[in-house]
Amino acid sequence: MPAAVRARGSRRAAPVRVLHGRVSPTNPAARSARIRASGRFPIAASVGRRLLAAAIPAALFILALLQCLGRETTTPFHPDEARWLSRAHFISELKDPFGPTWSDYYVTRGQPPLGSYLMGIGLLAQGRDTDTNAVWDFGYDDEWNSFNKAMPVAEDLLAGRRTNAVVAALVVVAVYLIGLRITGPVGAALGALFLAFHPLHIHLGSQALSDQLLCLMLALAFLTAFWFGNRPDLGRAVLLGTFLGLGGATKLSPLLLSMPLAGLGAAWLLGRFRQHGHHFWKHRDARLGLLLLAQPLIAFAAFVAVSPFLWSDPIRRTYALFEFRRIEMVGQGTKWPAVAVASPTAAMSRIGLRLNESSSTTTRIQESLSDLFAITFEPIGFDLLLVCVGGLLLALMVIRKGVFSPQGLLSVLLGGELTLIVLGMGSDFYRYYLPIVFISAVLVSVVTDALWKTAVRPFARSRSPIRPSITFSPIEHRSREPANPSTSESM
Repeated sequence: MPAAVRARGSRRAAPVRVLHGRVSPTNPAARSARIRASGRFPIAASVGRRLLAAAIPAALFILALLQCLGRETTTPFHPDEARWLSRAHFISELKDPFGPTWSDYYVTRGQPPLGSYLMGIGLLAQGRDTDTNAVWDFGYDDEWNSFNKAMPVAEDLLAGRRTNAVVAALVVVAVYLIGLRITGPVGAALGALFLAFHPLHIHLGSQALSDQLLCLMLALAFLTAFWFGNRPDLGRAVLLGTFLGLGGATKLSPLLLSMPLAGLGAAWLLGRFRQHGHHFWKHRDARLGLLLLAQPLIAFAAFVAVSPFLWSDPIRRTYALFEFRRIEMVGQGTKWPAVAVASPTAAMSRIGLRLNESSSTTTRIQESLSDLFAITFEPIGFDLLLVCVGGLLLALMVIRKGVFSPQGLLSVLLGGELTLIVLGMGSDFYRYYLPIVFISAVLVSVVTDALWKTAVRPFARSRSPIRPSITFSPIEHRSREPANPSTSESM
């Protein structure tokens, strides 16, 4: 077998690699020449992969957007849409952060402002102004509110719905990106499609509400938590806390997710203290714990920064926001006993009913197949089964990799949001379930990717065993030059 080829006019042999029985020079120029001769272009393949990586989320965005826009004129009006549109002027009032708009009264205390900013930006982007309808009074009927100019005009309503449809499509793309990080491309795409075709996602994506914005903030926080877990540094920690604060400025609950992260940080620092003693904070590995411990402060700072209502008295007015939501939740259950949720157990039962029967992607797919093939059967929803199995697989992944891994930190936020929804659900209104549908899509990506890999494994092409690669170092030849310089030495 040839071992080394002598370079002409040199006493040292050029290094070669024997691979699968063939001699291959390690010279980069020789490799480039061989690639050009073979017609294979790695750069072109890389560009193709990048185009595909951009095309998939773009296609998902367009598909999800069309699903929501297709219902913008047919989805029934909800009075909450009038409330969000009536506060669209908040975006214009930011130029006067100490003006009367930000005083402590019903409108500013009723909801955090980020959803109102979204409506204002959407109206302005579509050529409308932020001078919209009056505040809807739920104590009176539609006719009374229409007479008192609380009913939004059709142009403002459609503009608000289109704005929310764009946000809903971005949430679908975010589910795909999350899936890419915790599973594979097939599961990521299927999880995103699960959300794109979910009836509740489409319904709320075709109304002028803020629930889709909440899901987008959660998705960005999940992605940043994974990113932070890969390399904990100050910039990523600030970004993570900022997204949690902005989520709180949308629907309050994400602000509380900073607390379990701080608990993890305290546990990490305690472990370092036991390992290194009183000077543990000087060690490099203490950074992770310190950055996690700082999450509540970062999140609260972002939460306050975007709401001039809080500037004059951040602590007291934040408490007023949470107390207002608690009282309103109890009041809804009292006013409409049929939707009252008495306990976390009852909340879990309602969640199962809503997501497995009333609003289900798997049921919708079966109904579409029934219509397509003219087959009559009773669809059986199994969304909840997929979600539970996906949750179990994600839990096993966290056990294997650790709670401080990227998957672990993402799972802490995911499980924390689910826990807050279950514990805080005082009334059974459909829009409260949207974050659960979003989280369900993430878990569906986990289980569908596992099923896909299990299904294709038996059909994968069997590969022949790779023969070991042997590299021979240059050999210093001390014998005389051969008579013919082109003669090669061989072993």
